[in-house]
Amino acid sequence: MLSVIFMVGMVILSVPVMWAFEKWGFKKSVSFGCILMALSAIMRGILGGSFGGLIAATVGFSLAQPFILNSPGLVAGRWFPENERATANSVALLAGYVGMCAGLLVTPLLMSSMSIKGILMLYGWISIIGAVLFIVLVKDKPATPPCEEKEAERSDFGPGMKNAFKQRNFILCLFIFFAMLGVFNTFFTDIEALVQTLGGKGIDSTHVGIIGVVILAVGTVGSLVISMLSDKDKERRRLRYILGANILGAIGLLLFTVLNGFGGMLAASVIYGFFTIGSAPVLLTLAAESCYPTSEGTSEGLLLWAGNVAGALFVGGASLLGGNYTALFWILVACTGIALVMMFMAKEVKFGKVVD
Repeated sequence: MLSVIFMVGMVILSVPVMWAFEKWGFKKSVSFGCILMALSAIMRGILGGSFGGLIAATVGFSLAQPFILNSPGLVAGRWFPENERATANSVALLAGYVGMCAGLLVTPLLMSSMSIKGILMLYGWISIIGAVLFIVLVKDKPATPPCEEKEAERSDFGPGMKNAFKQRNFILCLFIFFAMLGVFNTFFTDIEALVQTLGGKGIDSTHVGIIGVVILAVGTVGSLVISMLSDKDKERRRLRYILGANILGAIGLLLFTVLNGFGGMLAASVIYGFFTIGSAPVLLTLAAESCYPTSEGTSEGLLLWAGNVAGALFVGGASLLGGNYTALFWILVACTGIALVMMFMAKEVKFGKVVD
């Protein structure tokens, strides 16, 4: 239920947040999200003993997250030249993965010396410090654009949205991300049941936790490596890296059915996480370049919106299978195959023009 609340928050608010970025600017919009996140974090610590308080705090988080998660593309587009944008986007997404890994690793360690309420209060204070640092230190945009003035120009929200949906390549990126994030969200939500079903006997909750951390950790490294390779490419090609990474990522996903035991599941997780998660920033960058001069906040927000719609639909649909996790896994594999087909249909695009 808590996982679905997060996805629904992204689905409902992604489009209004794109408008807020254009209306209020990057700093004011993200500052609002940071303040709401900090208040929700403290509320979870203070009221976490109450189920109603827990739900209220989670709703607060779900309202705050689009303001934060949809912003890396804006930063990459405003502050970095073309040959650094995928890397900049990956570092921002990487920070989110690192935070998730930290929560998964640190919380069990803290529980030996602190109560759950104490841990949540600690995280609340960390959130407040983060919000204050953002408000004090971050600027809306650089004094001098990092590229030619004409390349720094962006459409207003309405025209930018219309332009995005006129571009075939952007629409393909939208559906690709829909499938990719839908598969990942479903896999990660049901990871314990899926891994224990596919991996055979001997895999317990501790093993599943380790596998989850490994997927995020190698995904973090993959995001940086694949994005840097794309940015360093002399021809600034994106699609070849997206295709290559996702073919290998699909192989990693299939290996969950071939390899057995904790070691086998761990090996499959490394390949799947590194290549599939690692390709996401490059796909976001290709989408932004496909619908130029639409704002990166709009293009990235639309892709994240599509991914969370898929996550909510996939997770909800999984419950209809009545615990048949083998069938669920093969549905996820089929969706991954469909995403690969659409990748082969896409084109290399620079500033809204197809590159031969």
